[in-house]
Amino acid sequence: MQDKHIKDLVLALGVILLIAYGLYGYIQFFKTQSIPEQSEYLTRAIDAGLLKQIQQIEESIKQRKEFVFNVAKDPLKQDLIVQTKLDLQKQWEDMVRSMMRLTAVLKDSEGTQKAMIAFGGKTHLVKIGDVLNNKKITKISTDKVYFEENGHTGHLVVQPIPPKPTKLQEKGSGTPEYNW
Repeated sequence: MQDKHIKDLVLALGVILLIAYGLYGYIQFFKTQSIPEQSEYLTRAIDAGLLKQIQQIEESIKQRKEFVFNVAKDPLKQDLIVQTKLDLQKQWEDMVRSMMRLTAVLKDSEGTQKAMIAFGGKTHLVKIGDVLNNKKITKISTDKVYFEENGHTGHLVVQPIPPKPTKLQEKGSGTPEYNW
């Protein structure tokens, strides 16, 4: 029987505490509403030098929010000057892939002159009259391929893959060098 009274007492104290905290919060809310926008103590509470520094910081933050980067590279990347071997390898591969170079000239079984041209990471087998990258093949000789593009003529000569940068050439690395 006594346990029932203790249980009721605890519940009553809980309800009283909830009501007391609610009233306290309500009173605090109205106290904060009565604070004026411009306090009379504003000039006394902060030093003029400190106020100027705060205003400069706020202006700097505002300018940084409005600034727009217009560079191709990521401005937050830390190694823009120092390039890793992986960056150099990628640059070299992109350069080789973007080159158009004559790799070989041959005759097929029917005697037709054909040329192998490396471009875009692939090797293309072309003959006279074919078009590769808007270049129409006009003549194939033993070491040159002549083409025409937009009324201009040009030629490609047999050439090897450009050498890798010296920083990438490691002796005994065991990795094969691919012919792009």
